[in-house]
Amino acid sequence: MSVLSTGLAKTSAGGYDIDNSLRFNDDDSANLTWLQGTSNRRTWTWSGWVKRGNLTNEQPIITWQNTSENSDWDTLEFSTTDTIRYYMSGASSAFFVTNQVFRDTSAWYHICLAVDTTQATASNRVKLYVNGEQVTSFSTATYPSQNYDTWTNLSGRYAALGSNIYADTTFTKYLDGYLAEVNFVDGQALTPADFGETGDYGEWKPIEYTGTYGTNGFYLDFKDSGSLGNDANGSNNWTPNNLAATDQMLDSPTNNFCTLNPLNIGGGSLSEGNLTWGISSSTGLLCMSSVAFDVGSTTHKYYWEVVLNSGSCTIGIAPPELRGSDTGRAGSYSYYNGDGNKYLGASASTYGASFTSGDIIGISVGGGTIEFFKNNVSQGDAWTGLTGTFVPFISEVTCNITANFGQDSSFAGNKTAQGNSDDNGYGDFYYAPPTGFLALCTQNLPEPTVVPSEHFNTVIYTGNSSTQSITGVGFQPDMLWFKSRSATENHAVFDSVRPFQAALRPNSTIAEYSNTDTDDLDSVDSAGFTLNGNGGTLNTSGNTYVAWNWKANGTGVSNTNGTITSTVSANADAGFSIVSYTGTGSAATVGHGLSKAPELIIAKNRGHSADWAVGGNVIGSWSDKTLELNNTVATVTDSNIFGADPTTSLFTIGTSWKTNRSGYNHIAYCFHSVEGYSKVGSYTGNGSTDGTFVYTGFRPAYVM
Repeated sequence: MSVLSTGLAKTSAGGYDIDNSLRFNDDDSANLTWLQGTSNRRTWTWSGWVKRGNLTNEQPIITWQNTSENSDWDTLEFSTTDTIRYYMSGASSAFFVTNQVFRDTSAWYHICLAVDTTQATASNRVKLYVNGEQVTSFSTATYPSQNYDTWTNLSGRYAALGSNIYADTTFTKYLDGYLAEVNFVDGQALTPADFGETGDYGEWKPIEYTGTYGTNGFYLDFKDSGSLGNDANGSNNWTPNNLAATDQMLDSPTNNFCTLNPLNIGGGSLSEGNLTWGISSSTGLLCMSSVAFDVGSTTHKYYWEVVLNSGSCTIGIAPPELRGSDTGRAGSYSYYNGDGNKYLGASASTYGASFTSGDIIGISVGGGTIEFFKNNVSQGDAWTGLTGTFVPFISEVTCNITANFGQDSSFAGNKTAQGNSDDNGYGDFYYAPPTGFLALCTQNLPEPTVVPSEHFNTVIYTGNSSTQSITGVGFQPDMLWFKSRSATENHAVFDSVRPFQAALRPNSTIAEYSNTDTDDLDSVDSAGFTLNGNGGTLNTSGNTYVAWNWKANGTGVSNTNGTITSTVSANADAGFSIVSYTGTGSAATVGHGLSKAPELIIAKNRGHSADWAVGGNVIGSWSDKTLELNNTVATVTDSNIFGADPTTSLFTIGTSWKTNRSGYNHIAYCFHSVEGYSKVGSYTGNGSTDGTFVYTGFRPAYVM
């Protein structure tokens, strides 16, 4: 189960808009260069938004050159392991490598690097921030000496954006992806608050920088396609190299467009900002994309285009869970160029005209219908009555294609851009989209049904063995899950339906116990909670802790939907409820209070030392498959734990002591997915250091 943080979520309304970005294709050796003037070499700030393309190779974001040799420079870059590195070479070299990796190619990252070597405290001399948060976990962190002169702002030496640089104009490594809203402030060490703010959905979003820039400061907004290196603040203009007007993109931090997904392709390679895919194989592998939509929606319908550059391909939509290596294309709907047939999975039916290299295929999806267009000529409705969540995909044996989800009607310079927007005024299409069909970008996504930060939040704190109030949750939590981060201590769970200060241990079979004896939760407050001075497992002095917090609906109400009357605190909008009931020992049903059937239930016998029971759609059949939260055992087969699939109002329990011991009180935490907020799912491991891709539709803030 995962819960939203940010990523491809819709940006909250209002505020500052960024119109353009600049695409850097590493195959083109693209960059911008600038000959620096004399200025402050000790104090400065670089801020920019980055959307990644290719991964796992060294990619400089910006480099400041020292000499004409290749020995000394300052560089901010992505490493071969997808960490962020900042390196100052020279007599007082400094080197920083994050432990965190940055592999989300669907999202815009805001990176802010503030340097002030005049600071007496070493850790204040270099500060790195990503999406508004200071990075403090480094595998390497070597700070420069006090008053060290960096190579930034060294008169008569070049700086390069999107590459390394040495010997004045020699480059060997290049950025692959997009840059937007690049600010360099000379003479000030600023914070992310000067460039961004937290939005309504918990996302980090840009604001306009209104301060001064200093002598060597510059602002690159990439709005002038004829002068891509124009300094919109002053006269510190940069020279574009191997960049064209067609590299100016509409994809931006305030309107994020769909791209193809390098984390979910079966083979081949991506280029041109993850819009061009080339593959040569004999297995019909897939290339999936980054944004999903509801194919049945009548209010949010989408259109995109694909040009076939060479070879043969199928183009269409597929379930987001489909893997790039799934050659059978199960559950997909597509159109094949070779014979014009349409395909449901691998099953062909007669449909439209064949198409070949240079042809542009338009795809419109919505209201349950998918329709294909060849060079703006409709081939008719391919399917109607479709439901479910899908993403665009491409597949075939050997092909090279370029997609346009509304950000580039030139197809990476291969066509003459036509500049057609959708009905909302967004996008750049070669052909005008059908009426009512929109570009696949975040401004056109549905509004989330819930504001994530109002229903789930994580707080961290340090224990003090004394009374302290922890704020920042943002609401009065109904379920609180605690764990020490720095010590081997038990988990502890509290909720608003059971007696206050009655704790459960998810890592143990122990029955419910009184918190006042060994722990230290003093009260649950309007925006957090208060701890007393008992120490225990929540507030030991010097230990660090995390508390995960969910909002339900208070102390609960009686629910008589099942054969057992339950007490339910339900947050139907967020797909979460807390259910308390007394077991009967006989197969029964229990009301859960949600509007949809739970996809995940975590249950515990409160009065007995029994294992926790975890049931879910993705674990196996509800009739006999469960997991045990407190154990490392594999799936347990037992038809007496749940016994049947939940419905929109009830879940079923059997005779197991885990869920239905006669006369004993039980608790159940129920969850179902909510679009744009939470996702219940499963995945199959691949044993690779590259991992396996799991589609959630957002960047998770919490993963169980």
